[in-house]
Amino acid sequence: MKKNTTKAISNENPEPEVFPVDLMLFAQETATFLADKVPQRKTFDDLQNFPLIPGKQAIYVMDWQKNEVTFQRNIDKLLGYNEEEFNDSIIHTKIHPDDINVVSRVIKGVVDHYVHLDTTSRHTYLTITYRLIKRDGNAIKILRQSGAYEAISNGQLISNWSLITDIGFISNNNQVEWDVNSNEVDRSKFKEKVYREFNGFFTPRELLIINAIKKGFKNTEIAEQLSISKHTVLTHRKNILRKCNCSNKEQLLSFCYRNGIF
Repeated sequence: MKKNTTKAISNENPEPEVFPVDLMLFAQETATFLADKVPQRKTFDDLQNFPLIPGKQAIYVMDWQKNEVTFQRNIDKLLGYNEEEFNDSIIHTKIHPDDINVVSRVIKGVVDHYVHLDTTSRHTYLTITYRLIKRDGNAIKILRQSGAYEAISNGQLISNWSLITDIGFISNNNQVEWDVNSNEVDRSKFKEKVYREFNGFFTPRELLIINAIKKGFKNTEIAEQLSISKHTVLTHRKNILRKCNCSNKEQLLSFCYRNGIF
């Protein structure tokens, strides 16, 4: 008799992958939404005269209505891209593959919030750290500060400035960290919008395991609670850490608090 070589499907299979937000598609959709808006345009004189640290800082403007970079300074010196090369595609795609899952969600949440919000404050800006891929293929750890630059009469965002600073010499961790500088009311609404981008980042099973980790349960205890093997718990923990680019429990819990998972 011929043996059945079909492998049984286990209910302990690893959870599915999480994918980054398609920022190119999001940018196209945003440009369509803003197409008929009449912005209050600026001449970039203030940015042209903004002091930059040579070789360590650069600045640019992303116009979400035109879906293009409309101003840049020192990008070639910091990242190696010339003026023709540095466009929206570079901004949205040349993010380190270990960082893009988080960075893409934060950027989408921020821009979507302010594109649809009236009376965008000029004193509100995003601060985020992550790694960008330079023209030579090497990664650079940056601090990016972004705020509204051009808007329509009611304050809805049209374009934003971004100041990027090389912080590789002072930061040796690979965590994506972000915060928003604003008044408390706007800050709360802003963060709620970004947090929604992380819905589904972890699967229900992974969230059960994360909450058990938060409570201090050991792997054997988690396995008993979920009726799975200890080996499967370890596999889930490995996948969870990989998803958020964390190395240990402390970094994982910090990630969850920072991005509204808890």
